[in-house]
Amino acid sequence: MTQMLARLTAALDGRYRVERELGAGGMATVYLAHDLKHERDVAIKVLHPDLGAALGAERFLAEIKTTAKLQHPHILPLLDSGAADGLLYYVMPLVTGETLRARLVRETQLPLEDALQLAREVADALACAHAQGVIHRDIKPENILLQGGAGSQHALVADFGIALAVQSAGGARMTQTGLSLGTPQYMSPEQAMGERAIDARSDVYALGAVLYEMLTGEPPFSGATVQSIVAKVLTERPVAPSTLRDTVPPAVDQAVLRALAKLPADRFPSATAVAEALRAAGGTLTGVVASGAATARPPAAVRGPSRWPLAAGVAVALAGVGGGTWMGSAGASATEAADSGAPAIPLLVELPGDNPDLLRFAISDDGETLAFATDSGLVVRDPGTRRYRLLAGTVSAESPTFSPDGQWIGFSADGRLRKVSVRGGAPIAVQAADTLDVSRVRFGPQGQLAFEARGALWVAPADGGAPRRLANTVGGIGPRFTPDGQGLLYANSSRGVRLMYCDLASGDTSAVLADAGEGQLTPDGVILYGHPQGGLFAVPFDQRTRAVTGSPVPLFPDMAVNGLTSPFVLAAQGLVAYRVGIEPLVRVVVLEPGGRADTLPIPLQPMSYVRFTPDGSGLAVTTGSVRGGERATGIFDFASRTFVRLASQGGPHAPVFSPDGRWLAFTATDSSTDAEDLFVQPVNGAEPPRRLARRRGDQHAQSWVNDSTLVFSDGSPAGMVRGQAAIRTLNPRPGAPPIAEAAAPPYTGIDPAVSPDGQWIAFASDESGGSEVYLRPFPAPRAGAQWRLSTAGGLRPRWSGDGRWVYFRGRGSSTLWRVALQLGSTVTVGAPQAVAVPARITNTWDLDQRTGRLAVTVLDGPDGSQIVAVPNWRKALRSATRAGSGTR
Repeated sequence: MTQMLARLTAALDGRYRVERELGAGGMATVYLAHDLKHERDVAIKVLHPDLGAALGAERFLAEIKTTAKLQHPHILPLLDSGAADGLLYYVMPLVTGETLRARLVRETQLPLEDALQLAREVADALACAHAQGVIHRDIKPENILLQGGAGSQHALVADFGIALAVQSAGGARMTQTGLSLGTPQYMSPEQAMGERAIDARSDVYALGAVLYEMLTGEPPFSGATVQSIVAKVLTERPVAPSTLRDTVPPAVDQAVLRALAKLPADRFPSATAVAEALRAAGGTLTGVVASGAATARPPAAVRGPSRWPLAAGVAVALAGVGGGTWMGSAGASATEAADSGAPAIPLLVELPGDNPDLLRFAISDDGETLAFATDSGLVVRDPGTRRYRLLAGTVSAESPTFSPDGQWIGFSADGRLRKVSVRGGAPIAVQAADTLDVSRVRFGPQGQLAFEARGALWVAPADGGAPRRLANTVGGIGPRFTPDGQGLLYANSSRGVRLMYCDLASGDTSAVLADAGEGQLTPDGVILYGHPQGGLFAVPFDQRTRAVTGSPVPLFPDMAVNGLTSPFVLAAQGLVAYRVGIEPLVRVVVLEPGGRADTLPIPLQPMSYVRFTPDGSGLAVTTGSVRGGERATGIFDFASRTFVRLASQGGPHAPVFSPDGRWLAFTATDSSTDAEDLFVQPVNGAEPPRRLARRRGDQHAQSWVNDSTLVFSDGSPAGMVRGQAAIRTLNPRPGAPPIAEAAAPPYTGIDPAVSPDGQWIAFASDESGGSEVYLRPFPAPRAGAQWRLSTAGGLRPRWSGDGRWVYFRGRGSSTLWRVALQLGSTVTVGAPQAVAVPARITNTWDLDQRTGRLAVTVLDGPDGSQIVAVPNWRKALRSATRAGSGTR
């Protein structure tokens, strides 16, 4: 039982029997309970403790009474509210249906009749509330419940007035909680600007945005960040729904666009007027849908450029710098002539929660199908849908790449070269390459496959046959074929960061461009490439002379770059898709066992590790950009409330304290050699860092057991076992013997955590197909002595101080779990229990073994996990070229 659940159960004993958690959101956690007095099941929403503490009970409960007066068939009523043991809660009937969001995820667009009916019911509910002076302020699909079976669903609007109650009660203290009132995609312009005196017409706007999404599959404005969405809400006009779905009648178009007017005076004057307009518009549906003459177009997704709804998504933000006038002579492509604009459109609106690898993804050459790797294997998103198919037999798959005809996906798995049909079926081994440690696979135009292995690049026939090593490509990464299949572009850091060209016939290589990561040549002679400091650039290139013929132009400055890896894909019809260059900003929150939340005064920034000092007096925090290598580790002192940077060598991260707290081990990256070194340094800074080990690739220390044992996960090529990281130990004392294995192969995994008594080790491994947490004896394994602790994914385990519990982070969800253990000659593992934490926590967290405090990092804005697509990148290039004349 979680701490919050236990508190709530005790506080409400005799009134409600609290049974279990149903879910959590940005403001509250929802519990299933039984009303003992009225013998009925109810849902109890409990505000998150940090939010409740900031608000105060008396004023919040006074404000919320207004909403209890609302009685309407399409309003979810408020049954009760109160304060219990410092927790603020309110009680609602238990609705067994689904939310509108869940239905939209499943169906993308709704039938026209259903969309209009649900919108009318919401409008009627809003009219009732507005008549009593209550504005909802947060109308969105998540707050619209659907009751009834298929074909007869009706809307129930939830959380009426809760946002207003929170704002009224919290006042200036709202900034302490990080809570944002309203959701950007559905906010009216006046609400987005922060105006407090909003009226019913703001709810009218939100209803228009929800109806727009029910009709088209996307909200009227979207973007990679909150700021970009708000900018569009304030400045751009939405495209008519019929542009995206040609069965939408003109009367529905008019009603939606009027509801979405920028100025409140131009909208419907009331929700009643909206309902009347929708009823009238519903009468125009007869015959339109039945004729079958037109069907709904897919939402903004991966499909051919000539069919993309222009201006339906995010406008491309271009830097005011360019590189000369070489674009003027390049000519216009056929795609360019077909398209009149180049909007950037987020592809992955609903990502599967299985750790998708957005740095290595693929799009078919026709721009129709998307594929990327997850913990469970390769996932394919079919044209025009949000549905994902897992391709069986592809566990551990990496680096997907489509064949030229779009029928096959090449990939690497456990260091071996594979391909699988897009339609599914058993993967096929490219047998000749089975003895190589294969990575970064790329299909070529003639059906061949290029890949990295043994420190160089190789080319192999996709239908089998002996691979050929390209001798002059030592240190090469990210091979991409030229359009004619006669050459490769690749990045190389062995003699400085540069983009290289290899002629496949002769094997000759030559430098193309300095300060450039992976690149790809277009059919008309333009190289698109990633700059090591971020952004997608373009430069003209003459393949015959192997030389650039102009200055680079910054095309999409927001593309993320991971070292020399450039996360973009170019499809044949002019579509470019790339990973958005946004690192999530987080805040550090320390949760006391009693539920009190302490947000540490560390500036918002990316963070990747937190570690309590052994005595609990401080917290080591790794801050800075993971991709840019600009990380630093410092210690936050709880007594002085100050944060002091500790180490600065090579972007130190993954801090681990010695048992006595006097030393800190950490990892530091050497970008010039692609090595990750393990260091140790006195916490007081009396000595410089001392290197313990140097191995190429990822290696992170996790547990410092005693004076002679430091446990770490070894992801270096030398340390990998069957393509996975191995758990190893080393002696941190000066002059100690070399690295040893913690257990015999195939003991693989990451995040090793040793129990307080040093007898057991918990770790994460993907041996079952997805990352799960396991338990083994330590340091020596016993045959068959392994127990699985997690049931639905797990990462980064931590031990309680008494060794009776293992805590871990859930995979693909904002959840922490804990499992009770009985350890001895026999081992008993309890069922995982959810731990109460704020919403939107990240993988970064730690447990104070002395006090049971938790340190978690909480997202404060978008998480950046998004791919952006541009259907006509050449138009964006022309705009960037005209914007200025500087170079980077």
